[in-house]
Amino acid sequence: MTGKDLIETTDIIVCGCGPTGAMLSVLLSQYSISHVILEKDNEVNADPRGIALDEDGIRYLQACGIYDKIFTEIGQCMGNFKFIGKEHHDLNRKPFMMMDYSTTEGGTGHPGFMCHKQPCVEKHLRSQITALGVAEMHLGAKVTSIWEDEDWVYARYTNTSNQGGTVRGKFLIGADGKTGFTRKQYLEPQGITLDQAMRMPYEETWVALNWKISLPTPKTHPDFPLWEKGYTPQQVYDEFFPTDFRFMCNHVRPAVCGRFGLDSDRLWRFEFVVRPGEDPGDMAKPNQIAKVVHPYITHPGSRYGLNTKQIIYPLDCVEVLRCRPFKFSARSCNKWSLGRVVLCGDAAHVFPPFGGQGIASAFRDAISLVWRLRIATNVSSRSGEMLDYRTLLKGWYVERKQQLDKSLRSTVENGNYVTESSNIKIFLRDWYLWLIQLVPSWKHWLQLGNRRDGMVRYQWQEGMGMAFLPRLGGGGNFPQVYAVSVANTPRREKVLFTDDIIFSPQKQGLFQVVVILQPHGNVDGVEAALRGLQGISNGAIRDGEATVFINTTKAAPCDLKGRHVYRLATAAEFADDPVLSAGRPEPKGYDPHRMSKEVGNKTFVILRPDRFVFAACDTRSDLVYAAETLRRLVATGTL
Repeated sequence: MTGKDLIETTDIIVCGCGPTGAMLSVLLSQYSISHVILEKDNEVNADPRGIALDEDGIRYLQACGIYDKIFTEIGQCMGNFKFIGKEHHDLNRKPFMMMDYSTTEGGTGHPGFMCHKQPCVEKHLRSQITALGVAEMHLGAKVTSIWEDEDWVYARYTNTSNQGGTVRGKFLIGADGKTGFTRKQYLEPQGITLDQAMRMPYEETWVALNWKISLPTPKTHPDFPLWEKGYTPQQVYDEFFPTDFRFMCNHVRPAVCGRFGLDSDRLWRFEFVVRPGEDPGDMAKPNQIAKVVHPYITHPGSRYGLNTKQIIYPLDCVEVLRCRPFKFSARSCNKWSLGRVVLCGDAAHVFPPFGGQGIASAFRDAISLVWRLRIATNVSSRSGEMLDYRTLLKGWYVERKQQLDKSLRSTVENGNYVTESSNIKIFLRDWYLWLIQLVPSWKHWLQLGNRRDGMVRYQWQEGMGMAFLPRLGGGGNFPQVYAVSVANTPRREKVLFTDDIIFSPQKQGLFQVVVILQPHGNVDGVEAALRGLQGISNGAIRDGEATVFINTTKAAPCDLKGRHVYRLATAAEFADDPVLSAGRPEPKGYDPHRMSKEVGNKTFVILRPDRFVFAACDTRSDLVYAAETLRRLVATGTL
C-alpha cells in the first residue's frame, strides 16, 4: 500500500465544525471516543449568523465546560420579547404582548434565552476540543465522497492544496448544514427527504442584517441635536437601539430586531420579510435598506421637544457586518440516520427565525446522540449479543422529533404573531391577549412563552427504540437547580450546579443515579438499595457514584457515610456567588425543589447523560429491574 492509499481509521467521522460539529466533538472527547473532524473552512466563520440560544442550549454549553464564558464573553440574557402591533416604525411603542425570558422558571437553572455571538460560541467550543486532545481536526477539508461497507463508513476529502485523504470510521455524523454534502449528495439519492414539519407549512424569504454600532460624541458629531438636551453618547445609543427584542407585527412589512452579544459589543440584528413580487437580492441592497430599516432609527424631533423635524442616528456610526436574504422554512428529514450515517443539526431539520431554536435544537441533537454513540462504539463483545445500532439511532431521532415538534410549535406561534396580515384576525388576537393580561396569573402564564407547557416529556412509542422506562416514570427532562455540600467543614461550601455534581468528569458510569431524600426522612435502606447495581447493569451504573441530595435549603446533616451529600441552595446563595452570577440576572422564579417535583417525589432517579430520566423509583426491586434493562441497552442497543 502506498502513502497515497493510506486510510485514516477512527471511531467517528464528524463532517462540519460549526456549533453542532464542535459540540459533538467536545462531548465525544469527554468520553475519549476517537474521532476525526472534516471542516471545509480554515477559520471560524466570523459572520454572526445565529444569535439566540434558549436555556437548553445554555445548559449544554455548560455541559461542555465553558459556563464561565457564557455570560461574560459569549452573550447575555435576552430579557423580554416584545410583540408590537400596527403599521409604524416606533421601537418604543407599547407592546400588545410580552414574554419574559429573564426568569429561571424553565427548570434548567438558567434564564430562558440569551443573545450570543456565534463565532464566539464556536471559538470556545474549539478551545475545549483542543484542550481535551482527543479529536483529529482537518481544516480546509472538503468532503467529496462518502461510501459504506458492512463494517465501516468512509469519507474522501480534498484540502486547499488539492491533496486528498480518506477516513474510515464506525459512524459518520453529518453536521455540515442544510446544504452540506452528507445529506444533499449522499443521503438524498438514497431516499432521505427534507419534508414540511408537523403539517405546518412555512416558506418565506427574509433579509437579515447585522450592524456594529459605534457611539457618536459631541466632538465627532457636533451638530447632533440631542447634545443640547443633555444626552450622553450611551443614552443616544440606548434611545435608538433599545434593549429587549422586538417583534414588529406590522402587517405590511413584518420585522424582528434587537441587540445581540454583550452590551459592550453594540451589535444589532434586524430581519424583515420580503413581500411577494420583490426580488430578495434587491431588497438586501443599500437603497432598499434605507427605505425599510432607516425609518426605525429615525425619531421625530418632537419626541425630545425639538423643532427639528427628524433625527436619524448617525449613519457613519453604523458598520454593516452582513446583509443578505435567507429562505426560512420549518422542515425535518423523514429519517435522521441511514446505515452508519447520521444527520445532526441543520442537516436534519431547519427552523424559521422566530424562536431561537436552530442552534439549541442542534445542541439537543448532539448531547442525546453522543451517549448512544458511546454504546455503539464500546459495546462489549463478551455479551454474546449483537448490537442493533440501527434501532439505537432510530430511538434517538424518534425522541428528538417529539421535542422538535414542541420547539416548532412555539416558533410557528411566534411567527404567526409577527406575520399575521388579516385585519379581522389581528383584531381578535389583540382583544384576546388584552383580556388575558387583565388576570395576573394568566398574564404570567403568557409571559412564560415556550416554557408554559413545562419541561419536555417524551411519549413512549412501542418498537421505536426509545431509551427509557415509561412504567417507572422515565422520559422526562430532569431539572437542574443549585446545591451546596453538607460536608462537616468550617469553611463555607461553594454553590454548584446540580448537573456539574451529577455528571462530574471524575465519574465513569454512563448513567448516573440521583438519590433525593426528604429532610429528616428515613435513610435506612438507601445503601442496601444501591448495592451491586454496577454488576447488575454490567457497568452502565458504577457503584459509589450515586449523588445524594437532601430536599431542603437548610443545613441537613446526613449519616450516609462515604458518600457526597448535598442540600439545595437558594436563589440568594447563587446570586451571592460572584463567579456563577457574573453577567446574568438573579434567578427569578427559581424553585429549589424542582427535581423532586418533576419525578413525583421518587427517591431514586436513574439519569441518562442527556439529562433525561431513564427511570424513577422508590424500591430496590424497581432499581434492579432498571439496572437489568440498562444491561440490555448497552449490550444490544435496545430495551
